Amino acid sequence: MKERDGLGGQARRGSHAAEPAIHVICLGSGGGPSEDNVTGFLVRATSSRWSRGSVLAVDAGTHLSAITRILERDFPLVADSPRPESHSNESPQVTITTLQSGPFAGLPFPNASARANAVHVVREHVSTYLITHPHLDHLSGFVINTAAFHNTSRPKRLAALPFTVNAIKAHLFNDLIWPNLSDEDGGVGFVTFQRLAEGGNIALGEGHGRGYIEVCEGLSVKGFKVSHGNCMRASSCMHRGSNPNIQEHMQHSVSLAHSHSQPGSLSAPGQGASGAGPREGRVPCVIDSTAYFIRAEGTSSSTSSASSTHGHHSHAREILIFGDVEPDAVSLSPRTAHVWAEAAPKIAAGILRGLFIECSYTDAQADAVLFGHLAPRHLVHELAALADLVADERRRLAAERGRKRKRASTGAASMPDAPTPSPGPPGANRTWPTMAAAQETTAQTNKLPPPREPLPPPLAGLRVVIIHVKDTLADGRPVGETILAELEAYKEQLEREGRALGCDFVVSKSGEGYWF
Repeated sequence: MKERDGLGGQARRGSHAAEPAIHVICLGSGGGPSEDNVTGFLVRATSSRWSRGSVLAVDAGTHLSAITRILERDFPLVADSPRPESHSNESPQVTITTLQSGPFAGLPFPNASARANAVHVVREHVSTYLITHPHLDHLSGFVINTAAFHNTSRPKRLAALPFTVNAIKAHLFNDLIWPNLSDEDGGVGFVTFQRLAEGGNIALGEGHGRGYIEVCEGLSVKGFKVSHGNCMRASSCMHRGSNPNIQEHMQHSVSLAHSHSQPGSLSAPGQGASGAGPREGRVPCVIDSTAYFIRAEGTSSSTSSASSTHGHHSHAREILIFGDVEPDAVSLSPRTAHVWAEAAPKIAAGILRGLFIECSYTDAQADAVLFGHLAPRHLVHELAALADLVADERRRLAAERGRKRKRASTGAASMPDAPTPSPGPPGANRTWPTMAAAQETTAQTNKLPPPREPLPPPLAGLRVVIIHVKDTLADGRPVGETILAELEAYKEQLEREGRALGCDFVVSKSGEGYWF
């Protein structure tokens, strides 16, 4: 077996100051209308070293076609001829190509063409599809690509909260819209479902890792429902748990405030048409989506660094990926705050390093026509709420460390032990500390601690990757650039007001890799 190009993936990882634990490849960064660039990601734990079945697909609106397009940078789309067949009893010689750069650096490719290697990635390396919600721009690539699953040795796993699995079973794999390729209800068996419990399984794990459920080699997840707009249907509508007439775990109160913010305002965005009261005779139902925490245990080389820096036994890394989500300020069922409450301690501990969150529109989009999405004014407001929680957590941790130091210093500065008295009657020949020594000890005990260093901005070290940008397909400046400029302007404004966030904004692009 031959190999050329060397171990590019090893060099790529080694170029970072600290070895990352999570690698994310963006397949699709948009939210439509172009069907070739809708939401899709590949995620892997770097410790897996591209082993078989170690890649997690998070949403798959765009999937196989995007992998093919990325690999066309290094391979021809179609090879001139197939690999030569061996007519002897010896095993055929296979040329392995391992790329040195790009998002797939370090992965051994056995084929000569981009499309053959792309389907190899899907069949051999992608084991699980983690779906945030059952809208087509997050699922269509997976459905179409099931035609390539027949040559795999095991079913592909589709992991999601039950509402997503139920929708896919009822409305896609139903032998009407698409053949039932699942292993349930008499299906073909190409796909098996993994129904995840919302909030994770609290019987598993401990500390920051409590509740996480393994979905592929090296990666475990925990998912929370978030709100993605609302529909107006008859009162019999049961597809949404936020219907006030439906009892559901973690049901939250409904807010019906009617203020409205103007684009460019940093005040809390108000509730527009999407938050209006129900039409007569109808009950509003809020569309579910999911935010997933994805966790990878760090490699041994990063263990000591993480542990010493954050004072925690865990050396894990996490990212947080949102499906489509609307602002809590305009939602009939505000649930993003619960995700922030989960995220804040992880950010304060240095565990959560990446946030993938949608920002579909520029600030030119009014609240009334957000359709369950975010604009920059809303995203910054949400991040400010997260920053407040992280700041509170960091102050709590600092106070806790201060109390520990105080207890330690108090014990070290206690009165010195008296010399062991010589044998004799009680009180005879006993030496006591002098008054000067006692005063010196008291002065040391009462000495003020050195001034504390100012805490960094709450979200320092967090990379916020913008996803699901809706393109206008018009001439002029790309929508993503406008969104980024608006976010940076808000960020600068908050810094001037003494409320710096500290995070870095990046607009995702298909074919790019991100390391955490």
